[in-house]
Amino acid sequence: MSTTLTERPALQSLTLKSAAAIAIAAAAGRLGLILPEGAAQELAGALIDLVVMLGLIGIAIGRSRARGPIV
Repeated sequence: MSTTLTERPALQSLTLKSAAAIAIAAAAGRLGLILPEGAAQELAGALIDLVVMLGLIGIAIGRSRARGPIV
């Protein structure tokens, strides 16, 4: 079963990962760091995973503190 481009989740988007990789490579270049081949892509994937995980943790904490029912 293959998914079309319109069915792909936003987090698996090549555009999102590419934009993050370009931003990381640009920041490293401004700092004078030389990244190994593929390091920017790996860092971009890890950064996206971190942001998603922190968001889920925030949602879990917010739901546990909420007093009303989940709607």
